[in-house]
Amino acid sequence: MILSCCFLLLVGCQLVSSENYGLDLNKRYAAVPLFQCRAPLYYNCEDTVNCIHRLYVCDGQVDCPLKGDDESDCLEFPCPEDTLKCGDTGQCIPRSHVCNGCFDCPNGDDEKECPSRRVQCAGNQFFCKSQSVCIPLRWTCDGVTGQCGDDADENCDISETEEIFLSPDSPDTVVSVNISKPAEDSTADEPPILVKSWKVVASKGFYLYAKPLSVSLGSVCGPTLVEIFQKGEKAATLCGNSFPPWRTGHIANLDLDNGSYLIRFKFFNDFGDDDSRSFSLHLWQSDL
Repeated sequence: MILSCCFLLLVGCQLVSSENYGLDLNKRYAAVPLFQCRAPLYYNCEDTVNCIHRLYVCDGQVDCPLKGDDESDCLEFPCPEDTLKCGDTGQCIPRSHVCNGCFDCPNGDDEKECPSRRVQCAGNQFFCKSQSVCIPLRWTCDGVTGQCGDDADENCDISETEEIFLSPDSPDTVVSVNISKPAEDSTADEPPILVKSWKVVASKGFYLYAKPLSVSLGSVCGPTLVEIFQKGEKAATLCGNSFPPWRTGHIANLDLDNGSYLIRFKFFNDFGDDDSRSFSLHLWQSDL
Protein backbone atom coordinates (compact mmCIF):
# COMPACT_ATOMS: atom_id res chain seq x y z
CA MET A 1 0.00 0.00 0.00
CA ILE A 2 1.19 3.54 -0.68
CA LEU A 3 2.91 4.94 2.36
CA SER A 4 0.98 7.51 4.32
CA CYS A 5 2.53 10.32 6.35
CA CYS A 6 1.82 13.91 7.28
CA PHE A 7 3.80 17.07 8.06
CA LEU A 8 3.19 19.95 10.40
CA LEU A 9 4.72 22.67 8.24
CA LEU A 10 4.72 21.40 4.72
CA VAL A 11 2.08 19.16 3.22
CA GLY A 12 0.50 15.79 3.97
CA CYS A 13 0.98 12.61 1.94
CA GLN A 14 -2.27 10.80 1.43
CA LEU A 15 -3.51 7.62 -0.12
CA VAL A 16 -4.76 7.88 -3.71
CA SER A 17 -8.10 9.63 -3.49
CA SER A 18 -10.80 11.25 -5.55
CA GLU A 19 -8.86 14.50 -5.33
CA ASN A 20 -5.91 12.86 -7.14
CA TYR A 21 -7.64 10.86 -9.81
CA GLY A 22 -11.27 11.96 -9.86
CA LEU A 23 -12.24 8.48 -8.59
CA ASP A 24 -13.75 7.29 -5.35
CA LEU A 25 -11.58 4.91 -3.30
CA ASN A 26 -14.74 3.16 -2.17
CA LYS A 27 -15.67 2.48 -5.83
CA ARG A 28 -12.51 0.88 -7.16
CA TYR A 29 -14.57 -1.71 -9.03
CA ALA A 30 -16.16 -0.43 -12.22
CA ALA A 31 -19.89 -0.96 -12.67
CA VAL A 32 -19.69 -1.84 -16.37
CA PRO A 33 -20.67 -5.00 -18.29
CA LEU A 34 -17.83 -7.51 -18.40
CA PHE A 35 -17.49 -7.24 -22.18
CA GLN A 36 -16.64 -3.55 -21.73
CA CYS A 37 -13.95 -4.24 -19.11
CA ARG A 38 -11.03 -3.64 -21.43
CA ALA A 39 -7.98 -1.41 -21.72
CA PRO A 40 -7.32 1.46 -21.77
CA LEU A 41 -10.04 2.39 -19.24
CA TYR A 42 -10.45 -0.82 -17.26
CA TYR A 43 -8.68 -3.99 -16.14
CA ASN A 44 -10.34 -7.40 -15.79
CA CYS A 45 -8.87 -9.41 -12.92
CA GLU A 46 -7.72 -12.92 -13.82
CA ASP A 47 -10.04 -15.79 -12.81
CA THR A 48 -12.73 -13.42 -11.51
CA VAL A 49 -15.40 -11.12 -12.86
CA ASN A 50 -13.93 -8.17 -10.98
CA CYS A 51 -13.39 -5.13 -13.18
CA ILE A 52 -11.31 -2.27 -11.78
CA HIS A 53 -10.50 1.18 -13.06
CA ARG A 54 -7.12 1.31 -14.84
CA LEU A 55 -5.91 4.04 -12.47
CA TYR A 56 -6.02 1.49 -9.66
CA VAL A 57 -3.66 -0.91 -11.46
CA CYS A 58 -0.11 -0.81 -10.04
CA ASP A 59 -1.09 1.77 -7.43
CA GLY A 60 0.42 -0.23 -4.57
CA GLN A 61 -2.86 -1.72 -3.34
CA VAL A 62 -4.14 -5.16 -4.31
CA ASP A 63 -7.69 -5.07 -5.74
CA CYS A 64 -7.91 -8.40 -7.59
CA PRO A 65 -8.97 -10.77 -4.77
CA LEU A 66 -7.66 -14.14 -6.02
CA LYS A 67 -4.27 -13.50 -7.61
CA GLY A 68 -3.54 -9.84 -6.93
CA ASP A 69 -2.60 -9.61 -10.59
CA ASP A 70 -3.39 -5.89 -10.72
CA GLU A 71 -0.11 -5.40 -8.80
CA SER A 72 2.04 -7.87 -10.77
CA ASP A 73 4.34 -7.11 -13.73
CA CYS A 74 4.16 -3.44 -12.83
CA LEU A 75 7.61 -2.66 -14.21
CA GLU A 76 6.17 -3.22 -17.70
CA PHE A 77 2.91 -1.41 -16.99
CA PRO A 78 2.62 2.07 -18.61
CA CYS A 79 1.61 4.51 -15.89
CA PRO A 80 -1.25 6.96 -16.56
CA GLU A 81 -0.61 10.63 -17.21
CA ASP A 82 0.16 12.82 -14.19
CA THR A 83 1.77 9.89 -12.38
CA LEU A 84 5.37 8.80 -11.70
CA LYS A 85 6.61 5.22 -12.05
CA CYS A 86 8.75 3.95 -9.15
CA GLY A 87 11.93 2.46 -10.60
CA ASP A 88 12.13 -0.52 -8.25
CA THR A 89 8.49 -1.64 -8.07
CA GLY A 90 6.82 -0.06 -11.11
CA GLN A 91 4.18 1.40 -8.82
CA CYS A 92 2.43 4.50 -10.19
CA ILE A 93 2.06 7.42 -7.79
CA PRO A 94 0.35 10.79 -8.37
CA ARG A 95 2.54 13.71 -9.46
CA SER A 96 1.16 15.60 -6.47
CA HIS A 97 3.11 13.18 -4.25
CA VAL A 98 6.45 13.99 -5.93
CA CYS A 99 8.84 16.17 -3.87
CA ASN A 100 6.41 16.49 -0.98
CA GLY A 101 8.86 15.16 1.63
CA CYS A 102 7.35 11.70 1.90
CA PHE A 103 8.76 8.48 0.45
CA ASP A 104 5.96 6.97 -1.62
CA CYS A 105 8.37 4.92 -3.79
CA PRO A 106 10.27 2.40 -1.63
CA ASN A 107 13.58 3.51 -3.15
CA GLY A 108 12.69 7.21 -2.87
CA ASP A 109 12.42 7.95 -6.60
CA ASP A 110 9.69 10.48 -5.89
CA GLU A 111 11.95 12.50 -3.56
CA LYS A 112 15.14 12.65 -5.63
CA GLU A 113 16.56 15.90 -7.05
CA CYS A 114 13.97 17.97 -5.21
CA PRO A 115 14.47 21.62 -4.21
CA SER A 116 15.45 22.28 -0.60
CA ARG A 117 12.54 22.77 1.77
CA ARG A 118 11.73 23.15 5.44
CA VAL A 119 10.16 19.99 6.78
CA GLN A 120 8.98 19.05 10.25
CA CYS A 121 8.07 15.40 10.68
CA ALA A 122 5.14 14.06 12.62
CA GLY A 123 5.64 12.05 15.81
CA ASN A 124 5.59 8.70 14.03
CA GLN A 125 8.29 9.71 11.55
CA PHE A 126 12.07 10.06 11.44
CA PHE A 127 13.76 13.03 9.72
CA CYS A 128 16.52 12.22 7.24
CA LYS A 129 18.69 15.33 7.22
CA SER A 130 20.69 14.32 4.16
CA GLN A 131 17.57 14.33 1.98
CA SER A 132 15.27 16.56 4.03
CA VAL A 133 12.54 13.92 4.04
CA CYS A 134 10.53 12.01 6.63
CA ILE A 135 10.44 8.21 6.74
CA PRO A 136 8.25 5.93 8.90
CA LEU A 137 9.60 5.52 12.41
CA ARG A 138 9.39 1.73 12.11
CA TRP A 139 12.20 1.88 9.51
CA THR A 140 14.69 3.04 12.15
CA CYS A 141 17.11 0.44 13.50
CA ASP A 142 15.59 -2.29 11.32
CA GLY A 143 18.89 -3.26 9.71
CA VAL A 144 17.88 -2.05 6.24
CA THR A 145 20.27 0.45 4.66
CA GLY A 146 19.54 3.00 1.96
CA GLN A 147 16.33 4.37 3.48
CA CYS A 148 18.13 7.57 4.52
CA GLY A 149 20.86 8.76 2.17
CA ASP A 150 23.45 8.70 4.95
CA ASP A 151 21.85 5.74 6.81
CA ALA A 152 21.22 7.98 9.82
CA ASP A 153 18.23 5.78 10.64
CA GLU A 154 20.65 2.88 11.21
CA ASN A 155 22.97 4.81 13.53
CA CYS A 156 21.78 2.80 16.53
CA ASP A 157 23.11 1.78 19.91
CA ILE A 158 21.21 -1.47 20.55
CA SER A 159 21.66 -3.10 23.94
CA GLU A 160 21.33 -6.82 24.49
CA THR A 161 17.85 -7.79 25.68
CA GLU A 162 17.70 -8.12 29.46
CA GLU A 163 15.65 -11.13 30.59
CA ILE A 164 13.70 -10.95 33.86
CA PHE A 165 12.06 -14.11 35.21
CA LEU A 166 9.38 -13.68 37.83
CA SER A 167 8.70 -16.31 40.49
CA PRO A 168 6.35 -16.83 43.46
CA ASP A 169 9.14 -15.55 45.71
CA SER A 170 9.85 -12.56 43.44
CA PRO A 171 6.49 -11.86 41.76
CA ASP A 172 7.04 -8.36 40.39
CA THR A 173 9.58 -5.99 38.84
CA VAL A 174 9.84 -2.41 37.66
CA VAL A 175 11.32 -1.55 34.27
CA SER A 176 12.41 2.06 34.09
CA VAL A 177 14.71 4.51 32.29
CA ASN A 178 15.77 8.05 33.14
CA ILE A 179 17.99 9.94 30.68
CA SER A 180 19.23 13.45 31.45
CA LYS A 181 19.87 16.08 28.81
CA PRO A 182 23.60 16.43 28.17
CA ALA A 183 25.45 19.73 28.15
CA GLU A 184 25.44 21.61 24.85
CA ASP A 185 28.30 20.62 22.55
CA SER A 186 28.14 22.03 19.04
CA THR A 187 31.11 19.89 17.90
CA ALA A 188 29.64 16.55 18.93
CA ASP A 189 28.44 14.11 16.29
CA GLU A 190 24.76 13.24 16.05
CA PRO A 191 24.15 10.79 18.93
CA PRO A 192 22.92 7.32 17.98
CA ILE A 193 19.36 6.14 18.42
CA LEU A 194 19.28 4.29 21.74
CA VAL A 195 17.41 0.97 21.75
CA LYS A 196 17.00 -0.97 24.98
CA SER A 197 14.85 -4.07 25.49
CA TRP A 198 13.60 -6.23 28.33
CA LYS A 199 11.85 -9.59 28.27
CA VAL A 200 9.73 -10.24 31.37
CA VAL A 201 8.55 -13.83 31.83
CA ALA A 202 5.93 -15.04 34.32
CA SER A 203 6.00 -18.39 36.10
CA LYS A 204 4.00 -21.21 34.58
CA GLY A 205 0.41 -21.07 35.79
CA PHE A 206 0.45 -17.30 36.42
CA TYR A 207 -1.00 -14.36 34.51
CA LEU A 208 1.31 -11.46 33.70
CA TYR A 209 0.18 -7.86 34.20
CA ALA A 210 1.71 -4.49 33.32
CA LYS A 211 0.87 -0.95 34.42
CA PRO A 212 2.68 2.36 33.75
CA LEU A 213 3.73 4.23 36.89
CA SER A 214 5.09 7.32 35.12
CA VAL A 215 5.57 8.46 31.53
CA SER A 216 7.62 11.54 30.62
CA LEU A 217 8.66 11.06 27.01
CA GLY A 218 7.85 14.45 25.48
CA SER A 219 5.03 16.90 24.89
CA VAL A 220 3.79 14.92 21.88
CA CYS A 221 3.54 11.21 21.16
CA GLY A 222 6.81 10.22 19.47
CA PRO A 223 9.34 9.70 18.21
CA THR A 224 10.78 8.49 21.56
CA LEU A 225 8.48 5.74 22.81
CA VAL A 226 8.10 2.43 24.62
CA GLU A 227 6.52 -0.50 22.78
CA ILE A 228 5.19 -3.57 24.57
CA PHE A 229 4.88 -6.80 22.59
CA GLN A 230 3.00 -9.97 23.44
CA LYS A 231 3.61 -13.07 21.31
CA GLY A 232 5.20 -10.92 18.60
CA GLU A 233 2.20 -8.56 18.40
CA LYS A 234 2.26 -5.01 19.74
CA ALA A 235 0.06 -4.90 22.85
CA ALA A 236 0.55 -1.28 23.92
CA THR A 237 2.62 1.88 23.44
CA LEU A 238 3.86 4.44 25.95
CA CYS A 239 4.68 7.87 24.54
CA GLY A 240 4.32 11.58 25.25
CA ASN A 241 3.37 12.43 28.83
CA SER A 242 0.19 10.41 29.19
CA PHE A 243 -0.79 6.84 29.95
CA PRO A 244 -2.33 4.62 27.29
CA PRO A 245 -6.06 3.87 27.60
CA TRP A 246 -5.61 0.43 29.13
CA ARG A 247 -8.73 -1.06 30.61
CA THR A 248 -8.50 -0.98 34.43
CA GLY A 249 -5.02 0.43 33.98
CA HIS A 250 -3.31 -2.80 32.96
CA ILE A 251 -3.01 -5.40 30.25
CA ALA A 252 -3.09 -9.11 31.05
CA ASN A 253 -1.52 -12.01 29.25
CA LEU A 254 -4.06 -14.84 29.25
CA ASP A 255 -1.44 -17.47 28.39
CA LEU A 256 -0.80 -19.39 31.61
CA ASP A 257 1.88 -21.58 30.06
CA ASN A 258 4.27 -18.95 28.72
CA GLY A 259 3.19 -15.49 29.78
CA SER A 260 5.78 -12.91 28.73
CA TYR A 261 6.18 -9.36 27.45
CA LEU A 262 8.93 -7.87 25.33
CA ILE A 263 9.42 -4.20 26.18
CA ARG A 264 11.40 -2.05 23.74
CA PHE A 265 12.49 1.53 24.39
CA LYS A 266 13.61 3.75 21.49
CA PHE A 267 15.21 7.08 22.35
CA PHE A 268 15.92 9.66 19.63
CA ASN A 269 17.73 12.34 21.68
CA ASP A 270 14.62 14.52 21.33
CA PHE A 271 14.75 16.42 24.62
CA GLY A 272 13.25 19.63 23.23
CA ASP A 273 12.87 22.08 26.11
CA ASP A 274 12.85 19.32 28.74
CA ASP A 275 15.79 18.24 30.88
CA SER A 276 15.13 14.51 30.79
CA ARG A 277 13.18 11.62 29.33
CA SER A 278 11.88 8.83 31.56
CA PHE A 279 9.32 6.11 32.05
CA SER A 280 8.51 3.52 34.69
CA LEU A 281 6.52 0.33 34.11
CA HIS A 282 5.39 -2.06 36.84
CA LEU A 283 5.02 -5.74 35.88
CA TRP A 284 3.76 -8.49 38.15
CA GLN A 285 2.40 -12.01 38.03
CA SER A 286 -0.75 -13.35 39.67
CA ASP A 287 -2.80 -16.54 39.57
CA LEU A 288 -6.00 -14.45 39.52
